[in-house]
Amino acid sequence: MGNNSKKPVLSGIIILITILVLYISLPFMFRGPAAPLFIIHNHDVNGHEVAVEVFDQHNKSIINESYSLESEGDFSQARPLSLRFHREKRDYTFKVTMDKQITNAVKMEIPHSHTLVDIWLYGKDYKSGEIVPIFMEIAEVV
Repeated sequence: MGNNSKKPVLSGIIILITILVLYISLPFMFRGPAAPLFIIHNHDVNGHEVAVEVFDQHNKSIINESYSLESEGDFSQARPLSLRFHREKRDYTFKVTMDKQITNAVKMEIPHSHTLVDIWLYGKDYKSGEIVPIFMEIAEVV
């Protein structure tokens, strides 16, 4: 009798594990891996030191790193594991400081793990047409 009562529990555990594996792996199989959290594009002829701090929707710092970018170079920051599997919209605040002098902080809504933030150093603001020291926008990885 004891062995028979363990079979439904074991079956339930196997079903739960199967559902969890499918929940995590199906989006990956159809859309590929998660996008980086952000990419920094340096469009200047000079190199720059860039500090990026990212805050989650609870204003908790989840990334606080400094990067050295060569002239006309790019840097891609992988998405932390805790952010790779979310499927709902979340707000993040990106605070970017260039050469310890110029700072821009922008709140961005990231709808899912295949959306990233493009950070342009001396990039063109498409609305105004002006070149700005730090410009940020959302991009979708297809």
